[in-house]
Amino acid sequence: MTRIENILISVEGSYVKAILEGQKTVELRRRALSINVGSLVWIYSKLPRGSVELVCETAKVVAASPAQLWRMYRSRVAIAHADFQEYFRGTDKGHAIVFGRIWALEPAIGLTALRELVEAFQPPQFFKKLTHDSEELRYFKSSSKLQQLFGTVSSSASNRQTKSSATYNH
Repeated sequence: MTRIENILISVEGSYVKAILEGQKTVELRRRALSINVGSLVWIYSKLPRGSVELVCETAKVVAASPAQLWRMYRSRVAIAHADFQEYFRGTDKGHAIVFGRIWALEPAIGLTALRELVEAFQPPQFFKKLTHDSEELRYFKSSSKLQQLFGTVSSSASNRQTKSSATYNH
């Protein structure tokens, strides 16, 4: 049985917005992320937004050359080809996290609130595994709107989930 994990990653605000709008359903990385299908990816939007805004279910993790990743996912990464090439310059292998279901956290969980809970909280540079007993994960899961992941899905998240799932199935 595959172990479901939780990780926290930092993403530029413009890409978080593209995920929320259903334009981006694949996250690109230069380095490998060792996560399983079904794992939850909590997304921290970098400053100036400075908040955890999304949680996404991992549908697939792909390692391939940048050229292959572009061919497979160019319509799902919300990045111009020139920027894509610049991002992967100097590496012959890239990595993609393909998102299945996507849930918006409403309200988002701000950096100030996170630091009140975990005094030394720092957004991850690459990613952070969240253990089942971590303060951050307990806080994320206790958020009132997050009950949708562990119970009923709210109507606004359900609409985003449907849009995301439709995008993923194409």
